[in-house]
Amino acid sequence: MFIGFLSPHDVIVLSALSYSIVYSRQLMLRVALLGVLAASLLLVTSAFGQSSRAELFGTVRDPAGLVVSGAMVQAHDLGTGERVKSATNESGEFHFLALRPGDYSVTTVKTGFMTLRRSGIKLPVADRIALDLQLQVGEVTQSVEVTSGASLLQTTTGTENFVVNQEKVATLPLDGRNFVPLIALAPGVALPPGSTAQPSLFPRINGSRPRTSEYIYDGISVLQPEPGQVAYYPIIDAIEEFRVDINSYSAEYGRSNGGIIQVSSKSGNNSFHGTIFEFFRNEQLNARNLFALPGPMPPFERNQYGFVFGGPIQKSRTFFFVDWQATGLRIGNTKTSTVPTSPQRNGIFSTPIYDPGSTRKDAQNNYIRDPFPSNTIPLYRFDPAALDILKRYPLPNVFVNGKVATANNYKRLAVDLDDQDQFDTRLDRYFGARHRVFGRYTHLRDDAIPGTPLPDGSGNITSGVIGATLTRADSVVADYAYTVSPTATNQLRFGFTRRGFNRSSLITSQRVSQTTGIPNILSVAFGHAFPVFLIAGFQQLGPTESANSQFTTSVTQFIENYSAIRGAHSLKLGADIRMERLDVLQPPDPTGLFSFNQIFTSGLTAKGTPLPNTGSSLASFLLGQVDSFNIDIQPQNLNPRAHIAEFFVQDDWRMSQRLSLTLGLRYTLNFPSTEANNHGAVFNSRTQQLDFLGKNGVSESARKLQKDTFGPRASLAYRVSGSFVIRAGYGLIWIEQAGITTPFTVPFFPFIQSVGQRSLDNINPAFVLSNGPSVQVTPPNPDSGLGQGVFAVDRNTGSGYAQQWNFTLQKTFGKNWSIEAGYLGSKITRLGVPDTNVNQLPVSDLALGTQLTKQVPNPFYGTIPESSSLGGKTVAYQQLLRPFPRFTTVSLFRNNIGNSTYNAFQARVEKRFSAGLTVTGAYTFSKLIDDASSVFDAAILTGPIANYPVADSYNRRLERDLSNGDIPHVFSAGFVCELPFGRGRRFGLSGWRDFLAGGWEIAGIV
Repeated sequence: MFIGFLSPHDVIVLSALSYSIVYSRQLMLRVALLGVLAASLLLVTSAFGQSSRAELFGTVRDPAGLVVSGAMVQAHDLGTGERVKSATNESGEFHFLALRPGDYSVTTVKTGFMTLRRSGIKLPVADRIALDLQLQVGEVTQSVEVTSGASLLQTTTGTENFVVNQEKVATLPLDGRNFVPLIALAPGVALPPGSTAQPSLFPRINGSRPRTSEYIYDGISVLQPEPGQVAYYPIIDAIEEFRVDINSYSAEYGRSNGGIIQVSSKSGNNSFHGTIFEFFRNEQLNARNLFALPGPMPPFERNQYGFVFGGPIQKSRTFFFVDWQATGLRIGNTKTSTVPTSPQRNGIFSTPIYDPGSTRKDAQNNYIRDPFPSNTIPLYRFDPAALDILKRYPLPNVFVNGKVATANNYKRLAVDLDDQDQFDTRLDRYFGARHRVFGRYTHLRDDAIPGTPLPDGSGNITSGVIGATLTRADSVVADYAYTVSPTATNQLRFGFTRRGFNRSSLITSQRVSQTTGIPNILSVAFGHAFPVFLIAGFQQLGPTESANSQFTTSVTQFIENYSAIRGAHSLKLGADIRMERLDVLQPPDPTGLFSFNQIFTSGLTAKGTPLPNTGSSLASFLLGQVDSFNIDIQPQNLNPRAHIAEFFVQDDWRMSQRLSLTLGLRYTLNFPSTEANNHGAVFNSRTQQLDFLGKNGVSESARKLQKDTFGPRASLAYRVSGSFVIRAGYGLIWIEQAGITTPFTVPFFPFIQSVGQRSLDNINPAFVLSNGPSVQVTPPNPDSGLGQGVFAVDRNTGSGYAQQWNFTLQKTFGKNWSIEAGYLGSKITRLGVPDTNVNQLPVSDLALGTQLTKQVPNPFYGTIPESSSLGGKTVAYQQLLRPFPRFTTVSLFRNNIGNSTYNAFQARVEKRFSAGLTVTGAYTFSKLIDDASSVFDAAILTGPIANYPVADSYNRRLERDLSNGDIPHVFSAGFVCELPFGRGRRFGLSGWRDFLAGGWEIAGIV
């Protein structure tokens, strides 16, 4: 729960969390104009696009309730000064299309009636607002002033949505200044808890999977295709408002099985306005963990500061808006490791150490290995490469009873660093009443460096940032709206968003063999990265796996929408074309992973098995006795590509004053993805070999195009009375073809190969460290996968789809209170699941019991590489019973075979701001059942993974159960309350008393 205090002098204090000081300054105009220049260049060079505009319509009536035709209705944008007019038709109806979200007043003029002026009208982002007007008999020169917002009743559609306006965005406390936690104020939205370093930013909306909601900023998607990552989050101070569609949304939107999150950014208007801000938090403002040991609190410091500035370049014609925010984050954590003691560094051990060089058989064919005298390895026997690498370990600094500890003996206060810069530049231009354009450019740079367990950058990091990471995001949005006639508009959108995510860890000045003194390391990508040395029982040397990578995604999007009014019908049709790219260089261990254990320095039984309580993994390392070695080879970037084309038509039909009906249809074509250079292969279960894409008659794509992807939408809203409405809706939404969150369906093996070398008998090492490995990379060929895990693809598996439905009742009390309750549900068919192994042992063979583990002659010996676990002379009997015995796993690559159902009761209460108080609250009682709970696993959220275990791949019905993602009860609430002290409030103050105590507000989120 967060509680905040807001003063009229813009001083904000988050209790025990942070404080901010905000200053208004027009002196930033010079800085802002630089942003305007950049936006101007953008507008000249980019195509046109469209933002998330709103629609206003209604009926004009006389005092008797009869419709009034020919009345002139004018909508006035109070921010920009733009005025648009519409004459009522023979049914008394008026319509305004493609209006900028914001505050409006509406003036109605008709001869024989008083002029009606209605103010206080708020048009939310991408919404349709009904505003019915009643004229009074009199002279036009007479006027009636009405100040009230539109009704809280949603009477135009059955779509369930939730809008958070700019006042709530700016006032409600947000730790970290990210708007995503506000999404949880909507019913049906669960936001699992995160951590201080990694707050949760993956809301689950009405039973959906993480990372499957669509994020639209100013009309353009910022959701990146792999792995469903949002390219950037907007600066809080730049958000005008945002809206969440949670069920049965318009045919204009698709691809999401969760929600549609739409954000509208601020624009300049006819007055200059600006803010400078800083938010600060450190460990002194944090509450102590109840279970923490006594002592100083871990260091924590976060500074977020920046400015926003906007205004007119030409009154009522051209406007600019710029913003910038910097974030500096420092989080300290004490990391504990086990490192070698001084005696161990000198070869002196407390357990018996045996000389691997003395391993032999006696006359009776029994194994013998001689111990080192006094459990001490002579220094001259140290492997030269190991001796040099050993220097990277620090000395222990933890003592027990005055003596150096032998385990968990090194502690280090490691500080995670994260520095972020983000800015936006926006330019709006009105060319008369018929042409409107706008352009925006956004840039984000985020540099994060983790605090490592060891000073040289070594050590395993299990969560958070695992390597020095540079994230860059760029987004271009452009918008052109053309009013064809008073009853028709055309909107063209263009957007380009790119996100680069590059990691680098322990990069040295020389290539790996020169740095380590270990020859024959076949590194290609990241050849200067230090390898990983896993010494059992000790902190590893080298970086965390996958801490060196280059990962860039981009989406280019074109959207065309045409809207027209035909009587009581509001028609819209359009297209959404997307081109998605991924460029990835991501070998997990690009310079190798060396593993060491105690078996090569242990004593041996007659049969060659290790004697208990002998040997040391560190001793094996010092003697260069490598147990196993693995290296991942990726010669070049992989470049999957995907294209998506969607088309829709929709009719919003106001059948009567009480009944509104929406009918729509969306058609989706998820074109199967390809790799730019055909670097992809799939396992052919018939030949048990690899088929290479684009070669020998094989298609360039791994799957077939599904064409019967029609998604109907229907909803209705029936106004029973002026304060009571019934709504219902249904929609079918086609989602990504590949399954989890990605359109890419091309397995990259063997263009990323993992090759290795291991001990063949657990008596002799794989190789001596200073001699280097002797592995070779095999050029990709049909048998490249022998002895390894391979990927298969079901070419006929189509796209998944979600069905959503709702039935909701809404009642208002007075002008400012609204309560709604309803039933919402969804069913996802062909739900994507992680890669499922179909090379499982058949259940019927489990009756063989211990016979399954018996070693038998390997019929494939000599054809499978010896480095594979299946390459030895013998193999476990169970391996020969598998469907594909020459392979460890055969995984269905991102297969759409899952199902889920979600049913919920949801309730929401809202009080519009009045009498100094606004409140919103939501409660959801739900049940989620599925057979694909693995998509809620935290590991999958970081990217695709392989071979997620299921009980029985041949009988997925066994997986159907209450989902791991089921959260049966969810409650959320937010409020803003003005304290009744100060000028114009219940307890009036003046002068210095008003300055100190007047105008305060309290805001909170539960």
